[in-house]
Amino acid sequence: MGHPAAEIIIVGAGVSGLLLAQHLRKSGIAFRIFERDADLAARGVGWGLTLHWSLPALRSLLPDYLVQRLPETYVNRGAVEAGQSSTFPFYDLSTGELKAATPVASEAQRIRVSRDRFRRLLATGIDVQWAKVFNSFESGDDFITVHFDDGSAYLGSLLVACDGASSRARRALFPQQPSQKIPIRLIGIRVEYSPTEMEPMQKLDPIFLQGTASENDTYVFFSVLDAPGSPVENQDKYVCQIAASWPIRDGFFGAPSPIPFPSTTQGGVELIKKFANTWAEPFRSLVEKIPEDADVKFLEPYDWTPPRGFRGAGRVALVGDAFHPMAMYRGEGANHAFVDVLDLTELVVPPLTAPGSGVTELRAALDGYEDAVTARCRPAVLASRQACMDAHEWGRVNGTSPLLSRRVMKLDFETGVE
Repeated sequence: MGHPAAEIIIVGAGVSGLLLAQHLRKSGIAFRIFERDADLAARGVGWGLTLHWSLPALRSLLPDYLVQRLPETYVNRGAVEAGQSSTFPFYDLSTGELKAATPVASEAQRIRVSRDRFRRLLATGIDVQWAKVFNSFESGDDFITVHFDDGSAYLGSLLVACDGASSRARRALFPQQPSQKIPIRLIGIRVEYSPTEMEPMQKLDPIFLQGTASENDTYVFFSVLDAPGSPVENQDKYVCQIAASWPIRDGFFGAPSPIPFPSTTQGGVELIKKFANTWAEPFRSLVEKIPEDADVKFLEPYDWTPPRGFRGAGRVALVGDAFHPMAMYRGEGANHAFVDVLDLTELVVPPLTAPGSGVTELRAALDGYEDAVTARCRPAVLASRQACMDAHEWGRVNGTSPLLSRRVMKLDFETGVE
């Protein structure tokens, strides 16, 4: 593959890092990819991802044989093959009334995938160097040296940091700009349901639904992660992801002070059931069926807004959550990450690999890339933060809120945040 200093070094084998690796492999460009986890199974089943306006970018970056295999990653392939499409309905949890829904979209326009199966698909044929935790870098005129916690170091032409929302690479570049916590707490739970138990939800939507309680501002979303008939062996049940969240504020749900995370996973299940006791059907029953020993995750959403005039340094490019971590309430993080990869391959990779091109040409290309991503993602981060806040204040749940407004690649949204 030539001199190692000519290789692109990718840190992070999440969906953006693997997508970049697939494109570089397809294009015959040398690279190495490193991941802090021990293997693909380390993160568990994870979340679902809704992919919409990024699909053209995704399909152009992947080799054709993987594009053809995308249906293997669908959360409910049977529903898609039956011509059913999610409208991502939003309900008043207190009354059961439908508040909003998106227009029906074809498979070519919008899909929802299992992050775990999608990541495994993207890892096809990619030689990931596992258990390699990024530590630091030294960027020179001709190459960059990337150091890992195990004491190893590698030379490359470019460091592409795809190391997630808590990116060490971003913190190294911007040590004085910490992530911003959003005053929301969230509990995520993985639950299995029989087809009979899932029938009420399936009548509302075959893939995803969400809502806020008008009486108390609790929020929840239900997402199918796997369905009977999927590629998973012996899958005869629905595997679902339930995420319930609440605002960190005095007086919420009748409590004088903010409700903390429970100290145990069982306590997390009990808290969600307490919220659900105030909800209409079928939302209440879906939560009541959660077993006490369910797989529970506690999360506090946070983000990081790329500043105006963003500039990195040296031979480093941030991609995806490493560049613009955002709250999940608009479901656009992965979509922006894929377009980041496309922008990188179009703006940075050509001058990087061109004969005779030097650090001046590369830095100009990186400036252009950073300008493009900042212009696209700064408003997206701010809108996602607002959507997260609005989801927990019923009076703000309306068509003008970014919680319910249309998902688009280039959004006109700004606040006073600097």
